[in-house]
Amino acid sequence: MSGSGAADLEQLAGPQFVVQVISERIADASALKMCYGALNKGTQALWLEVLIAAQRLGIDGILERQVRQSRADLYDWALSQFPMLPPKAHRWVPEMLEISKTLGAAGITQKVFQGAADIYRFVAGTALGKETPENRDKAREGTDVVRLLAQERSRS
Repeated sequence: MSGSGAADLEQLAGPQFVVQVISERIADASALKMCYGALNKGTQALWLEVLIAAQRLGIDGILERQVRQSRADLYDWALSQFPMLPPKAHRWVPEMLEISKTLGAAGITQKVFQGAADIYRFVAGTALGKETPENRDKAREGTDVVRLLAQERSRS
């Protein structure tokens, strides 16, 4: 939380309600949320988009070997995120658009996160995107998600 009265809420803190006051400035907590979401969900969008493209271009195996030589940790992280991503994609579209506006207000291009919104909009429109976290195939791995999404065609 941030703002002049944020510290007053610390007395409500407990095991079920964590209060972290980051500053006295009113918009800092929102800015932090936008930047953190940009790094986390924006990175997932970029990985997913590129891996879908590599699959469609027929170079997915070559790209995997290349990435495993240089950044296996990032590749494994991205794949670990994908099984839970499709059922949440519809919620992440407006979040990416809000991040886009926030970055625009900071004088940074809005286009990157408009693109992230596009990939999440695409995922949300697929059969995987219509699942719920509870009814998704829990045995489905990240590579399966990429393969299945690569077989879909954009409806935009």
